[in-house]
Amino acid sequence: MRVRESSRAFIINEKDEVLLQQFIFREVIDEKILWVTPGGGIEIGESSEEALKREIYEELGIVIIPDNTDIKLELDVKINGKNETFISRETYYKIFLNSDTPINIELMSQNEKSSFKSWKWFNKNEIHELESKNIVAPKNISKYIWEKC
Repeated sequence: MRVRESSRAFIINEKDEVLLQQFIFREVIDEKILWVTPGGGIEIGESSEEALKREIYEELGIVIIPDNTDIKLELDVKINGKNETFISRETYYKIFLNSDTPINIELMSQNEKSSFKSWKWFNKNEIHELESKNIVAPKNISKYIWEKC
């Protein structure tokens, strides 16, 4: 089974809220609309930290400087795509960001822009609500953010 390496961020603000983005995932079975953490695939020759820095800049217009001490979680997630089933090997970093930091999505690729719906800061109760509706990824995100990190 193919493995897609990715680098993602739990972005937390001073109010202990997490920043999530809402995308429609057209390439998965049943085209899901999910709230997900910012981040994405690691390109050939990139480290996990370099990929996260690039992805956060492309998706949010924010410059971050992650390092491997920020790694909080590594997950293998099985993705049932329309064309293939694969493993998304996700490395999660915990990044702190002020809630008033301007977000700019203009640097997203056209493909990302066409599937992007929204972004929002969520508190713990709101994350639990998303989990109960099964519309957030990764599953059990609250456990990873507030218990393990």
